Amino acid sequence: MRKKLFDIVNGRFIIEKTNLKNTSFILYLFFLALIMIYSSHSVDTKIYKLNDLSDKLAMVENEFIEVRKEIVTLKMESNIKIQLFDRGIGPSLNPPTKIIITKK
Repeated sequence: MRKKLFDIVNGRFIIEKTNLKNTSFILYLFFLALIMIYSSHSVDTKIYKLNDLSDKLAMVENEFIEVRKEIVTLKMESNIKIQLFDRGIGPSLNPPTKIIITKK
């Protein structure tokens, strides 16, 4: 048992018994390992892209919240009164006139 294990580790089973069965199995394992390495690298790149996109999404959401806060403060009645007062527009001194329409 121990000798067989050392033969496998040293690679003697390939050199001494060069039959098609052993070499085809080794090539199969080699290509399987290559496929596994490639798939893990592709998953890693997808994870990096996903992290970048989530960071960009967080930045856009923060910018949206800041702009929305700014719009809310600009729409406040007190801010509008100040801006109109600077332009010379103020509240009316005369009350509004009520217009009554009667049908004939």
